[in-house]
Amino acid sequence: MKKNILLIVFILTIFGGFLRFYNLENNPPSLSIDEVAYGYSAYSILKTARDETGEFMPLTFRSTGDYKNPVFVYSLVPTIALFGLNEFGVRFNAALVGTLSIPLFFLFVKRLTQDTRIALIGTIFLTLSSWHIYYSRVATDHLLGTLLVMLGIFFYLKNNNLSTIISAVILAVSMYTYHSQRIFVPLFIFALLLITKRFKLPSTKLFLAIFFILALPLILLSIFGPASTRVKMVFLTQDIDYTRYVILDHFEKFGEIFLLFFFWIKRYLNYFQPEFLFFNGLNMTNIGTLGLGILHLFELPFLVLGTFELIKRKFNYKLILFLWILIGLIPASITNNEQSSGRSLLILPAVIIVLSIGAIRAWEIIRKFSNKYFIPLVSIYSLSVIIFLIHSFMVFHVYLPTQRGEAFMEGTKQTVLYALANKDQYSEIVFDPYRGIEAPYIVNVPHMYILFYAKYDPLTYQNEITIRKINWRVDRAKKGTLFVGSPWSLPLQDIKEGEILQKVYLLNGDLALLTVSPRD
Repeated sequence: MKKNILLIVFILTIFGGFLRFYNLENNPPSLSIDEVAYGYSAYSILKTARDETGEFMPLTFRSTGDYKNPVFVYSLVPTIALFGLNEFGVRFNAALVGTLSIPLFFLFVKRLTQDTRIALIGTIFLTLSSWHIYYSRVATDHLLGTLLVMLGIFFYLKNNNLSTIISAVILAVSMYTYHSQRIFVPLFIFALLLITKRFKLPSTKLFLAIFFILALPLILLSIFGPASTRVKMVFLTQDIDYTRYVILDHFEKFGEIFLLFFFWIKRYLNYFQPEFLFFNGLNMTNIGTLGLGILHLFELPFLVLGTFELIKRKFNYKLILFLWILIGLIPASITNNEQSSGRSLLILPAVIIVLSIGAIRAWEIIRKFSNKYFIPLVSIYSLSVIIFLIHSFMVFHVYLPTQRGEAFMEGTKQTVLYALANKDQYSEIVFDPYRGIEAPYIVNVPHMYILFYAKYDPLTYQNEITIRKINWRVDRAKKGTLFVGSPWSLPLQDIKEGEILQKVYLLNGDLALLTVSPRD
């Protein structure tokens, strides 16, 4: 029996790896700004042991308008050394972490619940999770931070000196991996100590000492260093809806603390909305197209049953799961986004365990029916599962590439490569940083793509490429200059056909970018 279980987990891991690695370099259709920034920072560390600003082995990376955490950047260094500075090299780590999470999740759930059934069913859910697959296919630090939290809890539960030390190190490192963990991990550690009543144990004192020593540099950076910039940028008070409350004089009427608390509660509860959970929480399609939530719709009965089971029955780990979910949503809810699937990803392991408990309970209920009802119910449900999984496949491989290409700056690579290949023919190359099909509201940050695809020395590109808004009424007179911009900056009706050197279209057929050089 044990060998059969291990074989199933192995097969799930291979299948899950296929879902996460298949066509990785082309889907999503282009590297996002953050992916390019992560990749070039890691490339700079690989070549010089410094980031692109010249700082030696930093603990925070100055990036595209914010500051990025170090663990994911450093983890990219060996993969970029192996595969090169390209799409696959940048995304490989996330896909590998997503794949390895599958067997590790099985081991974690088995230890937490002491129930092989829950562990195996949970592993199946994780393998097929759109939430997990999506963040395995983009180069972000969300998934690695989630895995580290899970491993930290795993070793904490082993409750011996060595595992306690390992747990403290992993949980501290997770705080250097993603921003949400900086709030979640300290709160959750305190909750764990309350639940397990281990305050007075020598191993607990050692755990806290190691954790505090390792976390201290991050605490100082977050309060006094450049990392505090990130906090100011994304905190709830920066949200446009909160600002409207202030403008409408609710501020004076209710008081700042009450207003902020009310607004936070509203944002926190938004994470339980069906639209986010089951329909469009992953933001992989345009408005009007049915997308994917963080959970599959066929998992809804399991979520309800699993929650009731946890409330009704006595499980040794029930408080851990509830606290994991309730505390895990706090970091996401205090930021200036309505809902964020990335910032809330750290609750995924706990949610899947709840689903697994619900699935077992659902099976127990169905088995009580006679064959007259049992077979039709199982057949109908199985058919619905197949339909929803086919829809998920369509979203990943049809809708995402054709509808969300611009969110990943599709087309920027082609224009950058063209400009770099022809730069010797022009006295100046000008990139307009604004683009957008409906309006020029997207900031393209082309200099990061230039650095990435040219593998430039950070100081060199500044002398060869100009990043500024194009004013075609004035710029059309600048002969010998190469301009790259959207149709909003380079209007087709005002450009001669011979001046257009390149047109770049999105996969859905929309014209995204133009490469133009004025002529006589």
